[in-house]
Amino acid sequence: MKTPHEPSSDYIRFDEIEDVVVSAELVSHLAPLLDAHPFYWKWVIIAAHSAMQGAMVCVLADSTGTSVLDETAKKVLDWFNADMRDDPPDENLASFKRLLHRCTSGPEPLLGLTNEQYRDITQLHDELRNKFAHFLPRHSWSIPKSDLPRIIMTAMGAVESLMSRFPMETRVNGERQSERLNRALQDCKARFGCVP
Repeated sequence: MKTPHEPSSDYIRFDEIEDVVVSAELVSHLAPLLDAHPFYWKWVIIAAHSAMQGAMVCVLADSTGTSVLDETAKKVLDWFNADMRDDPPDENLASFKRLLHRCTSGPEPLLGLTNEQYRDITQLHDELRNKFAHFLPRHSWSIPKSDLPRIIMTAMGAVESLMSRFPMETRVNGERQSERLNRALQDCKARFGCVP
């Protein structure tokens, strides 16, 4: 019997945890190639952002899945309470910044960040990932490479912190998925250094 993440000839199966694992693996796979191929930084930035957002979704998700939604959460909860009659309402994931706020606020935040780490993650989202994901034509865009390793490792350190929280460590599907995530995170540390 196949597990949910074994390859199928007909489908590629993802869930929120596999998305984090694959994103972290992409960062670790591309990291050794950056000296020879500096344009791969684009994909490292996008993958690190994806891993960070996915880890926030994983740790914030409740049994209804509404804790990670924007204003659509109320409509979804109302639909659940109405015995799921009619078609389900649209669901929209909360913005990256809203998820980050949910993870870093409150009396016992899920993610503790220094001011510099918070700036790094905000820069990863606002200045780097968003400009690549919504690339505008321009004569050129120069990104200083000196800060990129620190920014990437801040995000990957946050991923590690979030994914190791209870009950996340019990939700990661088996040893294989856990080993893949840990190996990717260790490879990133070896390439970029530890989080400051």
